[in-house]
Amino acid sequence: MTMRKTIEIEIESRENGLALKAVLSKEVGLSRREISRLKFAHGLFINGQEARVTQPVYTGDQVTLIFPEKDTPHALRLLQKPDILYEDDDIVIVNKPAGMVCHPSHEHLDDDMGTLLQNYYGEGFTIRAVGRLDKDVSGIMVYAKNQPSAARLSKQRSQEVLHKVYDAVAQGIFETDSGTLRYGLRKVEGRKDRKISSDGQQCITDYAVVGTCQGCSILKVSIRTGRTHQIRAGMAQVGHPLCGDELYGGTKERINRPALHCGHVELIQPFTKEKITVDCDLPDDMKCLLTEGE
Repeated sequence: MTMRKTIEIEIESRENGLALKAVLSKEVGLSRREISRLKFAHGLFINGQEARVTQPVYTGDQVTLIFPEKDTPHALRLLQKPDILYEDDDIVIVNKPAGMVCHPSHEHLDDDMGTLLQNYYGEGFTIRAVGRLDKDVSGIMVYAKNQPSAARLSKQRSQEVLHKVYDAVAQGIFETDSGTLRYGLRKVEGRKDRKISSDGQQCITDYAVVGTCQGCSILKVSIRTGRTHQIRAGMAQVGHPLCGDELYGGTKERINRPALHCGHVELIQPFTKEKITVDCDLPDDMKCLLTEGE
């Protein structure tokens, strides 16, 4: 049976007005050859309509890439089952382990959570992630099972109706028990980290200290803006990088990845309007971090 890999991308504000090919190259990481193959295979769509590579994209646009079968890698498919925390006809909410990316990309075509869900539900399932988590961040990810749900959940996210709370462990002891961090964040070409900058995208990060452990602060964090590395860069900026986050000045002495976990989400079911609340326990590595020395 012919199998064609499908990837869906929602255009973010930083990509507004760019040509489709620029987004596919810079943000998705596709080569010119791969973009050309998609073009001639009629595999490029914007909001369900076949698109040209030079066509501009705008914030909120849904870009669909349908790869030719010969471009689908023959690597082993993921065999494990996803850790499903909640699902209905329109939504599936899962616990993403640290080390797994949220959706397919040039470097991760078949070892991501989206493909794991696609394998679990069958070829009829299209990957529609609502938001994202960094590869090394664990916890709750929301996926829409259909396009109308994806659009409604994306709107909830932009209006802060879809609300997440993160568990974090930062180095050092905060002087205040709670606060709001406001800063600009921008991407620098050729670098993996994000730089604090007055001309960057606005970030608003709320935090509360809920405890301390071995010279570290245990935090509950929520974000009013959804930027890449927002929590990680923000905590480093105030002198409290996350434990394990070497990219932003943390050390891996006690944990081998950023001590950040999405442990709580609230949203409204897109059609029934029922309030949905989901919690997710800390993974073992963060539990060990918090119990060291007891």
